[in-house]
Amino acid sequence: MTLYMKVAQEFEDQIRAGTVQPGERLPSVRTLSRNRKVSASTVLQAYLALEAKGLIEARPQSGYYALAPL
Repeated sequence: MTLYMKVAQEFEDQIRAGTVQPGERLPSVRTLSRNRKVSASTVLQAYLALEAKGLIEARPQSGYYALAPL
């Protein structure tokens, strides 16, 4: 499993478990990359994968927000 997939899986698990509530803002790409000691592109790939699954949405100039799992 690639690094971005691991990051995405952790957030997916948190969203499905209800730890991250719908409408809750996710950490910024820069903040998460600093905290996890990974590149910003790794975090961005993880967020794009979650967005493709319909678990998060990007809001322009605001960040990424969790959606209710389907």
